[in-house]
Amino acid sequence: MLADGPLLLALFDADEHLLQANAAYRQAWGLEAGAAPVWAEMVEAAQRSGVGPADRPPRRGRIAQRSYEQAWRDGRRLWWVEQIRPDGTWTLTGVDISSLNRPRPAAGLLLPAQAGRELLQSLLADPRAWPLSVATLPAAADVGVLLAGIRSEDGCMRLDDGRLLVLLPSTGPAQAAALGERLGALALTEAVWGESAAALLARA
Repeated sequence: MLADGPLLLALFDADEHLLQANAAYRQAWGLEAGAAPVWAEMVEAAQRSGVGPADRPPRRGRIAQRSYEQAWRDGRRLWWVEQIRPDGTWTLTGVDISSLNRPRPAAGLLLPAQAGRELLQSLLADPRAWPLSVATLPAAADVGVLLAGIRSEDGCMRLDDGRLLVLLPSTGPAQAAALGERLGALALTEAVWGESAAALLARA
């Protein structure tokens, strides 16, 4: 369970070299099996390749234990617990808290890509938001008209490539198709239970 479960687990030595990490941790950071980078190098590589945390992680302190919440580029929000052991090694344990209830963005706003990914991830983790679809619109779509035409429960984000994406929670395929036609959508993509925001966006 610890090796293959949902927790993100890693062990670093006192000089900040990665000693061990489970599959979930390696996948989150884009690390190949067996890779053992230094912490700072790992952070830099993740920033360059567009994976990992949305913002640079906080600097390591010298306190025995600390916890913090972190937004990730794939839309997840992770809660980390960092512990320094008596021999100087330190462990990181991460858990996905995307499904926790948190305030929805105000209706009628165009969300930047990162905020949109976080909203999409929270909807994917919320059974009340299902069925869930997304409508993809061209970058040149009139944002004012689009925002005026969506429902209060919908979300709207701009993707990294400039296209617009409307999130349609609690919307079956037939209703999503009707909404998509009215909005002038290029495509409609139905979410699959268990997939991440990053996976859904790759299909949209």
